[in-house]
Amino acid sequence: MQVKKNIILTNINIALLFIYIFTLLFFFLTNDSSGMAFNRNKIATFNEGWTITHNNIIEENAVLPQNYNIAPGTTYSIERTINNEDFIYPAIRIRSSMMDVYAYIDDELIYSFDVSENHTILEEPLPASWQLIDIPVAKSIGKTLKITFSSPTPYFSGLLNSILIGRGEAIIIDILQDNYLSIIISIFIISLSIFVLATTYWTRKLGVTKHIVYLSTFGIAAGLWIISESTLLQIFVPNRFLVASTSYILNLVSPLIVAYFFRDIVLKGHQKLMTVIGSSFFYLLIIEFILQITGKVLFIESTIYSIILIGISAIILIICLIDEGFKKNNHKAKHYLFIFLVLFIFAAIIMGLFVFGVYQDLGKYLAIGVLGFYLLVMSDTIASINTLIETKNKSLIYKQLAYEDYLTKGWNRTAFEQDIDKLIKNGTVFRLVLLDLNHLKQINDTYGHVEGDFAIIQSYRSIKESVGVGGKSYRISGDEFACIIYDTDENLLDEYRNKINQILLETSKNKPYDIILALGTKIYDCNENFTDFYREVDIEMYKHKKILKSKEVKLS
Repeated sequence: MQVKKNIILTNINIALLFIYIFTLLFFFLTNDSSGMAFNRNKIATFNEGWTITHNNIIEENAVLPQNYNIAPGTTYSIERTINNEDFIYPAIRIRSSMMDVYAYIDDELIYSFDVSENHTILEEPLPASWQLIDIPVAKSIGKTLKITFSSPTPYFSGLLNSILIGRGEAIIIDILQDNYLSIIISIFIISLSIFVLATTYWTRKLGVTKHIVYLSTFGIAAGLWIISESTLLQIFVPNRFLVASTSYILNLVSPLIVAYFFRDIVLKGHQKLMTVIGSSFFYLLIIEFILQITGKVLFIESTIYSIILIGISAIILIICLIDEGFKKNNHKAKHYLFIFLVLFIFAAIIMGLFVFGVYQDLGKYLAIGVLGFYLLVMSDTIASINTLIETKNKSLIYKQLAYEDYLTKGWNRTAFEQDIDKLIKNGTVFRLVLLDLNHLKQINDTYGHVEGDFAIIQSYRSIKESVGVGGKSYRISGDEFACIIYDTDENLLDEYRNKINQILLETSKNKPYDIILALGTKIYDCNENFTDFYREVDIEMYKHKKILKSKEVKLS
């Protein structure tokens, strides 16, 4: 009952967090925060008054952005006259989507970016990157600024993105401000994933390590993908190959992790199929990478195959979840069917936008979907860990009860036999002491079982306190006790005898009866049969018991 209660509370907390984050996303997407930005007074849009030349057509006073049907490799351009009124800042920012970009002032080249330029012997992927062009305004008044574009891929050939003018540092800050939602989501997911991954040190004994590793790895991959898709990677890692390839690689790595997660955690009846799906993503990644670095097929051109595989895999996964969830009554599969549909819906929207050439804000929308999927899976993971901890605690309690004597709260016969087996197996020499409480039946018959229980408890206490850390004490039957002592010195044994005698004498001085323990002991050296050895110690104890009864004195 407590486990169910904890799971419900956990899910409620995660649901509240989920609602809170999506409320923030709603206000982000529906409110204009331009007045709150730090650097808006140092930048301005620069999209009007351009002359655009394409396909032997000249358009005057055109407004950006634009997208024309231009053959790959064909050059097209924009130009305008530099004046004091428009060029109030010394730099312009252009988003080059896999394009060559060249800037001229009266035909004098002032900036160039060759998208196909390689810095290694391998064919590098085409990067979509930010271009910051410094304009020497003071020396260029009245001259013509001309910017030419050319893209080798039909996906972006003819595209003209918006242009921003401003100071260098303000332009960079503006990129961060425009993408702060993606930054927050990615940092949140990556940080939480690393933290959860670190918890495997403490949770490894619960059997959820694989669960946590899959979730954390997916979170880190998804967080990096969000940064890459949000055009931010260039700011943090100005490496051409990483900027151009990270998004494509993670497009296949992330679903690979998801496939193996469902294989090992959820879909026990479709593990072979999930292995095939995961392997398909792996081999497609290898093939696409080889085709890219050899210059045969660009990442952007092979992305359609990644999208097709993701779509097919998602449909198969949903069918498997429905099959196991409803036909085989797998409650976890039902639960994850709902979770996966959150990601599937957002992914389907993104794929549709990509196929129809709508590339703006793709990362932002999928980031929302990834965050929702991640939080829901994290909720389930926390609930699973919570349940396992509860089960583990119950198991420890039951285990403790199995080895605990109900009356003395000390170790019982089961614990004694287990410890003896360990000592014999390890070849440890030890002293075994067997003790028996005299006159227990008489105490019970004459003074009642409460006094009899008192005598048993005090007998065990005297043994335990006398031996201390030098050994371990047990109640092995109604009036019999055992003690394992690791130091076999005879002088130490006499010291233990005296302590037991003193404690029992003090305990029973106000009682109408004496608490007397008979004792037998021998040293076990691992070379003899333990059953025979135990019988000999037991005989010694009963010899001492007879002597005590004949003398009717306390243990001495």
